[in-house]
Amino acid sequence: MTHAKPEPPFRPVREPKGMGVAMVGHAFMGRAHANALRQVNRFFDLPLQVLPRVVVGRDRARAAAMAEKLGFAEASADLATVLARDDVHIVDVATPNDSHHEIAMAALAAGKHVLCEKPLAMTVAEAEAMVAAARRAGVRVGVWHNYRRCPAASLAQRLVERGELGVVRQVRATYLQDWLASADTPASWRTERRRCGSGAHGDLNAHLIDMTRFVTGLEFAEVCGMEQTFTPTRTTPDGRAVRVDVDDAFAFLARFTNGAIGTYEATRTAPGRKNWHQLEVHGATGSLLWNLERMNEVQVFRYDEPADARGYRTVMCMDPVHPYAAHWWPDGHVLGYEHTFVHTLADFLLALHDGSPFAPDFADGLAVQRVLDAAARSARERHWVEVGTRGKEAAR
Repeated sequence: MTHAKPEPPFRPVREPKGMGVAMVGHAFMGRAHANALRQVNRFFDLPLQVLPRVVVGRDRARAAAMAEKLGFAEASADLATVLARDDVHIVDVATPNDSHHEIAMAALAAGKHVLCEKPLAMTVAEAEAMVAAARRAGVRVGVWHNYRRCPAASLAQRLVERGELGVVRQVRATYLQDWLASADTPASWRTERRRCGSGAHGDLNAHLIDMTRFVTGLEFAEVCGMEQTFTPTRTTPDGRAVRVDVDDAFAFLARFTNGAIGTYEATRTAPGRKNWHQLEVHGATGSLLWNLERMNEVQVFRYDEPADARGYRTVMCMDPVHPYAAHWWPDGHVLGYEHTFVHTLADFLLALHDGSPFAPDFADGLAVQRVLDAAARSARERHWVEVGTRGKEAAR
């Protein structure tokens, strides 16, 4: 997989050395991002210093309380005013899915660098507009697909890139959670299509699609999907019964442009599975497996091992030779979910300073959105759908 070099007129950032950040949104993802903003310069020697300037929210009082808690200088409910400030250089979009496009487009029009939560957009058309706007603005953009930067996941990518598995033939990917298994779980924006676009599909399959592209370098050619909603009605926190119009579970088959095949399964209704994000890759001469619930490990099998000792071996990815690990603790001291956001931000700041490529960028987010949209159409219309051709049906 290759990534486009920065489009002119992007210039590496030499000055100012302090990069002011405006974070839009302050709930779950906002807290994860804010922790990275506070920690990145403490553990990585970087040429740019992060300055958490302002938290932006719809309710200024709530935003002010979170700004104080998360270590930002101030809060605002006026995004336009914040975007006009010269001391804000990066806009971090940490809001629900339905506002990603609007906020990012406004930030790009103001000439700001943008980091955006996943999935990038609600539709392919929105994602295409965001890619085009970023290229016109000549700024650096990125998507918070932070799982790429687990040391073990990054090592998995290196193993495939070095050819240690041979030609990739098959991918098995699952993302299983259980927080919606009970019908008593209240409705939220994540169960409302107008706010989130889709359920487990956009929420979880987006991660699997991006991780596949990252680890294997494969591109999706066509997909065939199915979806199911098990609890059609849920109750809001204030007691109203509302219809659930997104999927609880979504599975799809995939063919890749190199002839490999893949299976994908995402659900938020699997009792006992909390965050089972697993990617299994089979090549001609070896295999690997990585799971977020054991995020510091990657399991590797290769046929070139001695026949009498051949089998899967577990590699603990916490030595200085492993990606990112040298910035943290002594050998064998594990990292957690929050560290992956720090790694993402560190790489983004380095790319800002030296002009090197950063991935995943908005073009990668668009690639994920094309697969999501194609699989969703396939599930609705019950046939294979090609990816990357605006939903054109595959000839079958």
